[in-house]
Amino acid sequence: MSVTSLGVGSGLDLETLVENMISVQRDTKVSAYEDKISDYESEVSAYGAIKSALEKFETSVESLADSDLFTGRTATLTQPSNGDIISVEADSDASNGSYNISVSQLAQGSRSVSAAGLFSSTDDVVSSVGGDLTFTAGDETFTISVAAGTTLAELREQINDDQNNFGISANLVDDGSGNVYLTLNSDVTGDGNDLVITNTDESLDNVSSVATGAGTAGLSIAADDAAQDAVINVDGIEIRSDSNTFEEAVSGLTIKTLAVSETDGNGDPETATATVDYDTETVKETLEGFVSAYNSLLSVFDTYTGTDKILNGSSLIRGLEGGLNSDLMTIFDDAGSLSTIFDLGVEMADDGTLSLDSSAFSDAMDESYDDVVSLFSGDNGLANILGDMVSNYTGSSGLLSDMVDASQDSADKTEESLENFEYRMDLYEEQLRARFTTLDTLLASMNSNGTYLLTQLSSLSSSS
Repeated sequence: MSVTSLGVGSGLDLETLVENMISVQRDTKVSAYEDKISDYESEVSAYGAIKSALEKFETSVESLADSDLFTGRTATLTQPSNGDIISVEADSDASNGSYNISVSQLAQGSRSVSAAGLFSSTDDVVSSVGGDLTFTAGDETFTISVAAGTTLAELREQINDDQNNFGISANLVDDGSGNVYLTLNSDVTGDGNDLVITNTDESLDNVSSVATGAGTAGLSIAADDAAQDAVINVDGIEIRSDSNTFEEAVSGLTIKTLAVSETDGNGDPETATATVDYDTETVKETLEGFVSAYNSLLSVFDTYTGTDKILNGSSLIRGLEGGLNSDLMTIFDDAGSLSTIFDLGVEMADDGTLSLDSSAFSDAMDESYDDVVSLFSGDNGLANILGDMVSNYTGSSGLLSDMVDASQDSADKTEESLENFEYRMDLYEEQLRARFTTLDTLLASMNSNGTYLLTQLSSLSSSS
């Protein structure tokens, strides 16, 4: 509440006096409130940042605790010199070892071609009365209705555009000698899955592989164009598949044929060698992620707990740091040749940050793979130990969330106290202004009376 005319009556600078009196009572305390609010809000931010970094670290710990991480397999291929003949993927069911694989035959779908002399133009009419054509290959089938007067070009388009087409591609080939051929290529592979085209009217026999009338069907499949299996040889055992993908030939391996093997100098088919081993690269990447997350967490600790920082001296954070360090130093007696994480090539610098020696890690994986599994993901492994400890701090009910909530509550309460104090100061200002307004009025009256008396005295003096 501001009365800018305060002091006009008395001629005194009462406005400044009131402002100074209010400032003495208000400024220091408001500054203290604001400093407290700022500190509490900084704590909220700091605990939140540490919680976020810790949860990222927790995720990396959970990845190491996942037993599936250590059951992964990878297949390494050595292809023949003449080019790639297969691709191989391994899953956790695959057994470590090497397999020599050759390809004798690729799976293919069938190709049906019309006979020479049946059509000379793409505008030739295939049927004057129309009817249905049914296309079947293996378990797949679809039917189209051919209208009377349909041309060869229109039939091709109708086949290709049918929404139920399961993989038949119709094409027209002009040999330049007056013959146009209808070719139908089927995607359905495997022995016995040749494309069969039947009709409901003999007028369509020229575009069918099975005639309805007494004549000969117009479409046929050459011996080399018949549907066939893929055939591979694995360590001397011949295996067939109705597609170019072999999913059960070798347990845990998916083999895809790419090309038929060339023959070597002895007339034998060239082979590719698939070597299955533990997927150590994924384990390494996961451990590197753990190391990186831990170092990032330490960096966040330093940001908020260093000298003069908002959480400097926090017993909660000291306890968390100490717990992490203690767990990392755990000595295991059930991990075979490995006693600590540092036997895996993990190294700790003077500042507490971690790094991974790739060479030492590879040696440990080669020599003690099962022990690595026990050290990390065993019931009493490092990942579970760290996970149990970290879980006390993370999540909506963890200690860090409690601290965030407590600091935010303190900030809110201090904000409320500041608002109450500002309200009391507004009342104090009103009281001061009321009192000084009364004083100003009184002084103005006194000044007026004094001026009147002086005037009267001056008048009396002049008359005498």
